[in-house]
Amino acid sequence: MPDTLLYASTPALRVGGSLATGPMQHLVSLTVEEDVHGLCWMEARLNNWGFTGNGIDYLYLDRATFDFGTRVEVSFGPNGGTRVFTGRISALEAAYPAGSLATFGICAEDGLQDLRLSRRTRTFDQVSTADVAQQLASDHGLTADISLTGPTRVVVNQLNLSDLAFLRQLALADGGEVWLDDSTLHVQGRADRDGGSVSLEYGGGLLHFDVRADLAHQVTDVVATGWSVADKDTIEETADSGGLGAELGSDSSGSDVLAAAFAERHEHLVVTEPLTSDDARSRAKAAYLERARRFVTGSGRTGGTPELRVGGRVTLSGLGSSFNGDYRVVRTRHHFDVHDGYRTDFDVERAGIGATS
Repeated sequence: MPDTLLYASTPALRVGGSLATGPMQHLVSLTVEEDVHGLCWMEARLNNWGFTGNGIDYLYLDRATFDFGTRVEVSFGPNGGTRVFTGRISALEAAYPAGSLATFGICAEDGLQDLRLSRRTRTFDQVSTADVAQQLASDHGLTADISLTGPTRVVVNQLNLSDLAFLRQLALADGGEVWLDDSTLHVQGRADRDGGSVSLEYGGGLLHFDVRADLAHQVTDVVATGWSVADKDTIEETADSGGLGAELGSDSSGSDVLAAAFAERHEHLVVTEPLTSDDARSRAKAAYLERARRFVTGSGRTGGTPELRVGGRVTLSGLGSSFNGDYRVVRTRHHFDVHDGYRTDFDVERAGIGATS
């Protein structure tokens, strides 16, 4: 087994734009978590009993330092660190345990909270996902960075959905991802998302890693069918492993392994809304890629790696020929506590398994 490498790094916390050096002396634990679905959150817990200007009392219940809506930023690492979270406080907590000091907690979400809490019913005519994303960014006072290409749809309905769920639904149909960086709303395809790159070796910076190649949800292709109002005819479009392109490299796709080990399997996607050929093609490709990219999934831990970001690439080595290579990061959890220091847990996925020799 590899030796465990300890990497202790107290996070830097900014509250209302100022470095919170005092509260950090009382820090018990802090967690920042993000996943590929977009929303990023943080949670911090501090000792809440000590000396104040008026003697010994609760330290943070006056809400002078931490209050609802206060902007917070979290960074990890030396020399100012790498920022891993920007958001606003949405919850305050207090715990009064038996036999130990009282603690105070804060929870915060990034700016996608505004989209999550806005629920509407409305209809858009002759729009693309990029058009809707631009409108939603404007509605919420955000800057937009949209490079997702997709068809113009005859009609798009937002039926009692939050703006965030609605945008995710549209982006997913075009193979896109949604996330926020400070005040910029990003809607982009996975290939266009620049989350940086990190290299880790088992026995070195990679403390542990569990990986699984699973055919249970793999298919040979996805066939999208629907009805064209304009042509008064059925539409059928198919997507298969050809859509993976350079993403697969020299690895074997789940589709290929499935066909060799069992048999071909075909997934049918029936679209009940008015459809065009471009729309059907886009939906079929997105549905196929979503499955194909989860052929190989893994979870790991490092001794604290703030550069690991959702959407980024991590190159893993020391795992053997089947599982060495590049993966896409789909979830990160940066965690610090006073007992174990700083750790980063992460989930990854990729579309192929390496050669057996």
